[in-house]
Amino acid sequence: MNSTIKKAAFAVMTSGLAGMVLAGASTPVSAVELKLASFTGPKHAMNRAFFTPWAKEVDKISNGSLKIKLFVGGKLGKGPARQFKRAVDGVADMSFGLQGFTSSQFRRTTLIELPGIAKDGVQATRAMWAAYDGLIEKEYKSVKLLFMWAVDRPVIMTKNKQVKSIDDLKGLKLRTPSQFQAKLLKALGASPVPMPITKVYNALARGLLDGVLTSTTTLTSFKLKEVTKYFADGLPWGRSPMFLVMNKKSYAGLSAEHKAIIDKTTGAKNSEKGSAVYDRESIDGFNLIKNSKNHELFKLPPAELKKGTTLLMKAREAIVAETSAQGIKAKEIVAKMDAAR
Repeated sequence: MNSTIKKAAFAVMTSGLAGMVLAGASTPVSAVELKLASFTGPKHAMNRAFFTPWAKEVDKISNGSLKIKLFVGGKLGKGPARQFKRAVDGVADMSFGLQGFTSSQFRRTTLIELPGIAKDGVQATRAMWAAYDGLIEKEYKSVKLLFMWAVDRPVIMTKNKQVKSIDDLKGLKLRTPSQFQAKLLKALGASPVPMPITKVYNALARGLLDGVLTSTTTLTSFKLKEVTKYFADGLPWGRSPMFLVMNKKSYAGLSAEHKAIIDKTTGAKNSEKGSAVYDRESIDGFNLIKNSKNHELFKLPPAELKKGTTLLMKAREAIVAETSAQGIKAKEIVAKMDAAR
């Protein structure tokens, strides 16, 4: 083959390679899609007003190259108590749940449920993050923690009896979401019944429960307005914590740019958005009660509040002592939380 032919062949070959590269460059890269598992329905405040706006924000910042798809109503697996494990095992890239459903796994985080730490959900969220580094963080070593926030204040909701005094609580079967809240209810004379919020409606309807300690946001999101009538408010309950966690491998597999977007839009400050949603929706829940002919809101009088608060704070001291005896730095954690006010 003479030099002229060789040059022509090389030109054809390089032209073809260039065409292949250009063709490859013009082919759009597929977007990365992350699965977010939520055990609650599409109208729940977190799905509607927290996760969906966040997913849209991530999509916008990434120019559509990073997408978060919500699988609500337990589509990636039923049972809210298993949500954390779904993220650990990679069933979902991300999962939403409550630490209280597996309290023994989150004894540090759930100290935020103790009375007297925070006046609202946002303050409680700041308190948890203030105690995170070096104290709480070990509970999330198997995942990447994206958000950790607290809900609005709970109230005592009952079906057949209005609670007007601390003595009225004696013997009442009240649903509780966690071990610490169960101890607090027991300190007031009630009989705590551990139960996921998803089962409370049927339990109340069938008479298996007398009532529930939960926030007013559940009146619509879990239809508890249909099976409760009386509400007792005023006691300084702590706040239930929540999480959105991510599978470690899912996070590690992201590009540096996508990791930066996740990091920028999550974390301590952004977690306050979740609490703010609850605080706003709590107002709507209280307004629903106040404006309803089928519901009655009772503010416990000062003498009963003093009595109840004394019992709750005594129970708080016992819980801190008991948790400390288990090798957990409960006193230090609670001190950090208190100082964040």
